Amino acid sequence: MSPSVRHNLRVSLTARLLVALILPTAALALVLGVGGALFIDRIVESVNDRPLDASVRSIADTLALENGEVTLDLPPSAFGMLENEERDNVYYSVHVGEDLLTGYPDLPRVHTAGERIDETSFAYSTYRDSPVRVAVIVRHVPRVEAPIVVQVAETLDARRSLSRQMLSGLFALEALLIGLLVLLLPLAVRWGLFPLVEVRRGIDNRSATDFTPLTLQQVPTELRGFVTAFNGLLFRLHEAVEGLRRFTADASHQMRTPLSILRAHLQVLKREGTGTPVGQASLADIDVATARLQRLLTQLLALARAEGNRESFGRLVRAVDLGRLARSVAEEHVPAALRKGVDIQFDTEERATARTVEELARELVSNLVDNAIRYNHKGGTVWLRVTLLADAVRILIEDDGPGIPAAMQADVFKRFLRLDRDRAVEGSGLGLAIVKELADALAASMRIASRQNGGLSIEIDFPVMAEPPRAGGESAS
Repeated sequence: MSPSVRHNLRVSLTARLLVALILPTAALALVLGVGGALFIDRIVESVNDRPLDASVRSIADTLALENGEVTLDLPPSAFGMLENEERDNVYYSVHVGEDLLTGYPDLPRVHTAGERIDETSFAYSTYRDSPVRVAVIVRHVPRVEAPIVVQVAETLDARRSLSRQMLSGLFALEALLIGLLVLLLPLAVRWGLFPLVEVRRGIDNRSATDFTPLTLQQVPTELRGFVTAFNGLLFRLHEAVEGLRRFTADASHQMRTPLSILRAHLQVLKREGTGTPVGQASLADIDVATARLQRLLTQLLALARAEGNRESFGRLVRAVDLGRLARSVAEEHVPAALRKGVDIQFDTEERATARTVEELARELVSNLVDNAIRYNHKGGTVWLRVTLLADAVRILIEDDGPGIPAAMQADVFKRFLRLDRDRAVEGSGLGLAIVKELADALAASMRIASRQNGGLSIEIDFPVMAEPPRAGGESAS
């Protein structure tokens, strides 16, 4: 097979279908041709053997015994029935035992296996350099001991002529059939592939922002899996585009305020200068707005990262010691807790290893600890505990702050949602939204509840990977 043909079979579905249909059809035509030739040979032989059998029997039927001698009468019909357009030669012989009674003396004696009395046997032989078909019959005449053998031989011109005519007709029909297949199969294949063309048109006619799923109503069964997969791709693409739109809208909305503050205070600095009390106040406000803007951008990027790359997280999953990770996060937040006047208590009963993405798990825990400190009151406490369960590693973050009303707990993971009481606290309302996205991306289950003594309790369960536990406990404040 040439390289160009192999290339076409790889890239052309029509070519593959044509080859898949034509090759079996050609093989079937070959089998039918060989089988037809054998069948025609049997039919021609059977048709031509019947008059040969009748001829030899008509001669044998005239055998008689007169005055102690075997006699026979050769009827004209015995050879007349063998006449044909090809004018085949006919030969005969009659032997009584080994003695020739009449006929052609050099006609070879044909001995067929299993000769029976009064049953005609047939065999092929050669006489006078020509192939012949010989019919042989053995008769017994009363009072004659030796069997009488009658042979009639006929050349094969008529048989061959009839075989050629029938084979020519068979091959002509096969050639016509193959020719019709070659002409019609491409049309049939294109007709069969027309639903693919319709699907392609449905895709081509869409706008760049149209993510409506393709309908399955008129799609053939064989294409429904493909269309379903394509609809799934559309859904994932729609989610990605919507995520980008939300990110853009959220970023522009949230950055508008700090940027407006920066612009306003820069105008004040231009007018008042940096050496005046008003200028110094503006510098302080610019510093706060810049820090707020920096934190907002960091959180927006974390949110976009959690939303946009879930498919790639599987390659980053590995065994992570969540006890050590939580301890590191607690230590990082000690300065912020001291500034707020909040105590951090860290405790782990045993080493707990889970399969997760370390960077994202750290960001998740860090956001929860940051929220617990930021919205707590002076003198409050934040507890960070890591527990190894049977099938998960649980990280528990609790605080004794004002908590979240039960009616609002279902909505706290929405973006930019802030309680009215918390307006005075610096924040953007993205912390818990980021936590929810990260937990979903890491296949970690999360629960939020109010503590009995006041405050908030959040549990995150990470899928566990079994490792020998190590008991221990630590505290950071």
